[in-house]
Amino acid sequence: MFKIKIFTSITIFLFLLICISIIKKETREIEKKIFNISKIINQKNKDLNEAQLDFSYLTSPSILEKKIYHLDN
Repeated sequence: MFKIKIFTSITIFLFLLICISIIKKETREIEKKIFNISKIINQKNKDLNEAQLDFSYLTSPSILEKKIYHLDN
């Protein structure tokens, strides 16, 4: 009776240990994917901010007037 309890306990422990390692590996892979996607998102946000800055700079009337004035002279 005592041996069966020990065997069952060891079996359950090993099973849970294996499950934890599998879950940990999958979690690491998901974290890597999240990190890569967040890098891509940050780059896209940077590009978007630069494009918005270029757009606001190029479409402001005073800047266009200055450019036209310099081209005429």
